[in-house]
Amino acid sequence: MSASVPVELLLHVQRRLEALYALEQAAPVTEFLIPGDAAGDYPGGGSRTLLRQDGDDIALGVVFDDEVGECLSRSDPRQHLDRGNLGSFCAMTEEVSHFLYLLFCARSQRTVTELELELQGEVDKYLNAVFLLSLQNDGAVSPRLRDLLFREYHLSGEMSAERAERYHLASDLAYRYCGYLEERYLRSSRLSDLAREARRFYRLGQRDKLQRIREV
Repeated sequence: MSASVPVELLLHVQRRLEALYALEQAAPVTEFLIPGDAAGDYPGGGSRTLLRQDGDDIALGVVFDDEVGECLSRSDPRQHLDRGNLGSFCAMTEEVSHFLYLLFCARSQRTVTELELELQGEVDKYLNAVFLLSLQNDGAVSPRLRDLLFREYHLSGEMSAERAERYHLASDLAYRYCGYLEERYLRSSRLSDLAREARRFYRLGQRDKLQRIREV
């Protein structure tokens, strides 16, 4: 039987994102998990967040690839985040990010594009990794982190060309924006200012997010 992503880790990431963005606490993402043996009944493959909309009502489900659960069960990133578990930690964080952002937009009665969703997920995985690494390394975070996350990634061969192109664009945009956060706020430990900037960015729609990135 494949290992699932540890419940405590999922809730840790969810509550960390909610605190960072000053969001109303949502129901635990663990209540929306779709087991791996049932995931084949749903569209797509690998880790993914599923959305079904019926009028004003939405239904969400979150699927994690078996390898993500096995890696994070074996190596808890809250204890030590390194190259061995960074990819799985980021994959998990992205899906929790998607889950929360879809809920946020639904509550705000706002439409959301796939690029906007992907871009916010990229920013969220960077900030969550920064948080853990700074705790584990006396506040130090390697400038190589952005390259590891946004330049040296590998996409599944099963991903469609359209989705891959969208992911590449989101990664390029996040690389620039997170570079700005790093240069402007992280290196000088201006964490309160970082939180204010991140919260403003979170609440922007796609057009304004892209404009903000062009400005920096």
